[in-house]
Amino acid sequence: MTSAEVTGKDWQSHMTAAQAAMDGGNDIEAELELKGAIQAARGDSGGPLQLGMALASLAALYDAYGEYDAALPLYETALSAMTESRGPDSAEVAGILNGLAELHRARGDRETAIPLFERAIGIQEKTLGPDHPELAATVNNLALLYHDMHSHERAEEMYRRALAILEKVTGDRAELADVMINLAGLLDDLGRNDDALAVYKQALEVQEKTLEADHPYIATTLGRMASVFQALGRHADAVRLVERALEIREKRLGRDHPELADSLDNFARLLRKAGEPDRAGEMEIRAAAIRSAA
Repeated sequence: MTSAEVTGKDWQSHMTAAQAAMDGGNDIEAELELKGAIQAARGDSGGPLQLGMALASLAALYDAYGEYDAALPLYETALSAMTESRGPDSAEVAGILNGLAELHRARGDRETAIPLFERAIGIQEKTLGPDHPELAATVNNLALLYHDMHSHERAEEMYRRALAILEKVTGDRAELADVMINLAGLLDDLGRNDDALAVYKQALEVQEKTLEADHPYIATTLGRMASVFQALGRHADAVRLVERALEIREKRLGRDHPELADSLDNFARLLRKAGEPDRAGEMEIRAAAIRSAA
C-alpha cells in the first residue's frame, strides 16, 4: 500500500485499518495508516483528541522497534494535543506519560523517566482508582526502572504493589505472571533464591492456566527456575525443568533448528553437574551435528 492509497479516508477509517494491520503483523501498512490518521486529524475529520491518539499510536510503534529518535517528538506532540483535548489530569494524558517515560527508560535517561512515571501514577490513581490494571502496568514499569537502577527496595515495593492490584482485579492472567516473573528476577538478583523460586512457581502456574502448553514464555520461565535450582545445588530438579523447556523449544522449532545448539550445550553442562556424563555426551553430539548442518 502506498501513501496515496491511504488518503481520502477519515480519521476513524485510518485508525481501524492501522489496528487491523498491527493485529496482522503488517507494521509497514500500520505506519502508513497512522500517518494518514495524523493527516486526517489535522484536517477536517479530527481535532486535538484524534491527533493525540494517532500520534501516540505511531510513537508506540516506533518505540517498539527501538526508533527512539522518531518516537520522542511524536510522544511530546501527542502529550500537548491530549492535554489540550482532555486536560492535564486525564487518563489519556497518563497513558502518554507512561509511554514517554518508558521511552526514556529504554534510552537510559532514568532521571527524566522517574518524574514522568510518578506523574502518570498520580493521575491514574485519581482518574482510574487505586485498583485498575492500567495503574498496575505503570507501577510495574516504574519498578523495572528502579530495578535497572539497582534501587532494589523501591523496585520490590513497586512490583508487590502492581501484583496486589492485579491479583485483586484480574485473577490469573498473563499480565499477573509477567509481574511475578519480574519480581522473581529481582529476588534472584538479590540472592534470595528460595523466595525467587516460590514466585517463579506461582508465575508458572498462572502461565500454565493462561497460555498454550508449548508457549515459549513457559519455556523461558522453566529455564529461569532451573537457574535458581542450580544456584541451590539442586541439579536434578534443574535437569527436569530444562528437559521440559527443551521439549517445548523442539516442538516449536524442530529438533534440528540452529537455535537449539546452544541450549543443548548448556543442557550438557548441567547434566555433567548432575552426574549424567553419558547423556551430556549425547547432547553435545546433537549440538555439534546441528552446527555442522547449518
